[in-house]
Amino acid sequence: MTFLEDTISERGRIEKAIEKYGYAPEHNFEWYQCQPEKGDKTVFVEFEDGSGLMTLEDTDKKIGSVFSSPIAPKNRRAKILIEYLDYILKTDKFKKIDLELEDELYKQFVKLLPKTIKHRKVRYTLEWPIYDLSLFDETLTGNKWKSLRKTINKFYKEHSVNVLDAKEYKNKQDLHDIINDWKKNRCAGDRAYPQEYHLLIDNNFSPATEARLFSVDGKICGINAGWLIPNSNRYYGSVGIHNYAFDGLGDTLYIEDLIYLKKQGYKEADMGGGEKGLNAFKAKSHPQLFYKTHIFSVIKT
Repeated sequence: MTFLEDTISERGRIEKAIEKYGYAPEHNFEWYQCQPEKGDKTVFVEFEDGSGLMTLEDTDKKIGSVFSSPIAPKNRRAKILIEYLDYILKTDKFKKIDLELEDELYKQFVKLLPKTIKHRKVRYTLEWPIYDLSLFDETLTGNKWKSLRKTINKFYKEHSVNVLDAKEYKNKQDLHDIINDWKKNRCAGDRAYPQEYHLLIDNNFSPATEARLFSVDGKICGINAGWLIPNSNRYYGSVGIHNYAFDGLGDTLYIEDLIYLKKQGYKEADMGGGEKGLNAFKAKSHPQLFYKTHIFSVIKT
């Protein structure tokens, strides 16, 4: 293992790993740079075959995390995680390491855990909707779309709507305000982590290949942004955030994103992980499937 502590200078090596082995929605170098919160430092852990882990370290709190899944061949993902954890926990540098793994990898990982590493209970599970855009009916025709179609038609009838290029929009404070309002208005049991979105705005949406603003009655009220997942035909809708300013805004913003992605020629869309309340909202748009990721931590026994 090699620990690359200056991830900006080592961008080429990290992006080479992503280009070769990337497969998960958040395997994006620029998005990785948006993750550190106060006290965090990005450290990329590289292995001999060029695979790696995007990690974050808070040495003051003695907490580390592995951001997203391992950037590695399928048969190596659980193994390099355990190799890293076995080494790093023996150093006493961290009292725990946080992870988020998709369901299949999580099960493999648990089976391979040595007795020197203790797996803590899953804190929460996210479900991620996948859309086959060839099957998505952008006209929302038919009885199954009736309620949603009514909401969206009413929204466009009552409001003047424009879509703008987020990277060209100059007043970034307007966009920070959306993130603040979004956090404030989330349901009590729905986790919101705004720091990465503020950094995304400060970095002028550099991780994103698509970044659009939803303007309603002359005021910016929503943000849609994302990118193509490495080594796939699947787009990741990383950002779909609004300020709750109008009834029906969330539904309209979400459907606008799916319509846009289909018109752009994307084959599939992964619209991001959420807990129970958020998934009830996303299920209204009839994804073809959901997959799960589990958030948990490990400690030294």
